[in-house]
Amino acid sequence: MSVLDIKLDRSFDVFDSDRDGRLVKSDVIGLSDRLAESLGLAPDAVAGLRESLADLWDTVFQAMDKNDDGGVDRQEFRAAFRARIITDRNRIWERIRTMSNAWTELADRDRDGMLSRDEYTSLLHGMFRLPRETFDEAFDRLDADGDGQLSRDEISSAMKEYYTSENHSAPGNQFFGRL
Repeated sequence: MSVLDIKLDRSFDVFDSDRDGRLVKSDVIGLSDRLAESLGLAPDAVAGLRESLADLWDTVFQAMDKNDDGGVDRQEFRAAFRARIITDRNRIWERIRTMSNAWTELADRDRDGMLSRDEYTSLLHGMFRLPRETFDEAFDRLDADGDGQLSRDEISSAMKEYYTSENHSAPGNQFFGRL
C-alpha cells in the first residue's frame, strides 16, 4: 500500500464518525459538532465550519459516490480523491484552506491568529478523537519556523503536503500523527 493510500485511509476514518465504512453528509458535517462539544462551544459558534464541511460534501465528497447508493465507501474515496487532486487541484485546495482556516479560528482561544501546541492538540483531539499524545511530535514537525506556534499558512501547507506527498518523512504527513 502506498503512503498516499495510508493517508487517504486515515482521512476516511477521520470523517467516518459512526465507523460504518461509509461516508454520508452527516458524518462529514458532524465533525463540526464534535469540535464544538470538545471545545465547550455553542453549536452556533461552529456555523462557519459546518458550512465549509457541507460545501466540501456537496462539491467533493458527494461526487465520489460512483454507485449512487447515497454514501462513499473507502475504495470510492481513495480513487476519487486521487483523481480530484490531479484534475481539480485549485478548487479542492481552496475548500481545504477554507476548512482549515475555520478550524484554526475556532481553536485559537487567545485570538492571536496562531495555534499553540495546546490549541492544536485540543483541536485535533476534539475533531478526530485521536489521543492527545499523537500530536506532540506532529506539532514539532509542522512548526516550520520553530516559533512554538502554527500559523494558518503552516497548517494549510501541512494539509496540502499530507494529501499530495508520497515522501513518508515529509512534515505534513504527520498532520494527523505519525503514519
